[in-house]
Amino acid sequence: MLNFRRKIMVTVDGSAVSDKAVSEAVWLAGCQSGKFKNKLCALFVKTDRVQDYDEMVARWLPGRSDAEDRERWQRITDEIFLVVRKLAAEKGIDLETVVVEGNPAERIIQEAEDRDIDLLVIGSTGKGAVKRAFLGSVSAEVVEQAGCGVYVVRA
Repeated sequence: MLNFRRKIMVTVDGSAVSDKAVSEAVWLAGCQSGKFKNKLCALFVKTDRVQDYDEMVARWLPGRSDAEDRERWQRITDEIFLVVRKLAAEKGIDLETVVVEGNPAERIIQEAEDRDIDLLVIGSTGKGAVKRAFLGSVSAEVVEQAGCGVYVVRA
């Protein structure tokens, strides 16, 4: 049997289905052991509105300045990556966390291509439910356009 390392990327946004996708991605990454362990990359695509994620950090007051917004974003991303960091550490899986800004589908596809990802794990629904009703599903767009395999985790 030919053994080689696979690069797996999971998209995260702090939603319950995102956590489910993380669980699947960590399990998949852990299937390869020994000398050629799989690598896992967790990707968070920020929206242009920090308020979209305020329910995750409701104990903090709304930012009043750019510095406060940056601090809020740092707390939000720490919270979003909490589950994947914990599960990957428990399984001894190499993890890279990446934060980018822009259109979620476009950035997911671009990051997967730039990082030569073999498998992309994405939730079927997430934080953008209202936007998806008008513009179409991020996961559907990623499935159609990604240059690698896509594993869609249902809610």
